[in-house]
Amino acid sequence: MNTLHFKYAVEIEKTRSITQAAENLYMAQPNLSKAIKELENSLGITIFRRTSKGVIPTDQGVKFLSYAKQVLIQIDNMEAISSPEHSMERKMRISVPRAGYISKAFSEYIADSDSSADMEVYFCETNSLRSIENVRDNGYNFAIIRYNTAHESYFSDYLADKNLETQLLWEYEMLAVMSAEHPAAEEEELTYARLSARYAELCQGDDGVPYVSGASEKLFAANRPAGTKVKRIYMFDRGSALDFLLTVPQSFMLDSPVPESLCGKYGLVQRKCSFPDNSFRDVIVYSAGRRLMESELALVNRMYEVRNEAAFKEYI
Repeated sequence: MNTLHFKYAVEIEKTRSITQAAENLYMAQPNLSKAIKELENSLGITIFRRTSKGVIPTDQGVKFLSYAKQVLIQIDNMEAISSPEHSMERKMRISVPRAGYISKAFSEYIADSDSSADMEVYFCETNSLRSIENVRDNGYNFAIIRYNTAHESYFSDYLADKNLETQLLWEYEMLAVMSAEHPAAEEEELTYARLSARYAELCQGDDGVPYVSGASEKLFAANRPAGTKVKRIYMFDRGSALDFLLTVPQSFMLDSPVPESLCGKYGLVQRKCSFPDNSFRDVIVYSAGRRLMESELALVNRMYEVRNEAAFKEYI
């Protein structure tokens, strides 16, 4: 079995076109078709079928491609170990939610790294579904995903279907993050119903749930008073979001607890904000059977350390 054919199959799945895949691989289409036929014959399965929407994997093909991607990642890792100029210990792709404690942990990890060594790190802040895709299809080492525990069964099924394993990083309640000048910053008790009825809410707007359209929005909508006019601003850059909270002091954002050093830097306060189902999880996701490398574990351990800075603080 030629593992180069694995790469061919993965490219066809990505493009849904043998013609486009052949072009991307700089090879003739007949040669690519022949290689895939040889692979299918050696496996005794049909990997792809032609449809009106292009070339898509069969059920057996989906399972094969999942394993093929893992094999290709491991081959890259082994080749990197044998190359002193490009050690995989210094290469990393991670995909994470837009969270202050994760960003702080990553910055500290880089600051403590050997500055004389080569380094190539991709740090992608995005939503949970895209992070899962990055690990499964795009060669990312691992990811952190975020979801409400009310939706855990959907994510568990989805991750199992993608042949991915998980490890809990943090379970917490969302806090209301706002400028110290916010009118509600000193109120005795805050609820999401009250805040959302009176002030603009800053949202990431990309918290999709597998199999269920609009599940997260429905959860928050159920906690707004009936007849409330929706005032939501969707922003997909964490740095811009923090600047927005300062510039528009009558806005707020729900977020995981933020390290105090970041709150002080941006002049923010964070308060307990009660609403039903206020239980969230940040979970580490990686390919089944894969062990995190030493450099990856060092970053994860730093995340746990920074998490503890925020987790053991008492919020009011």
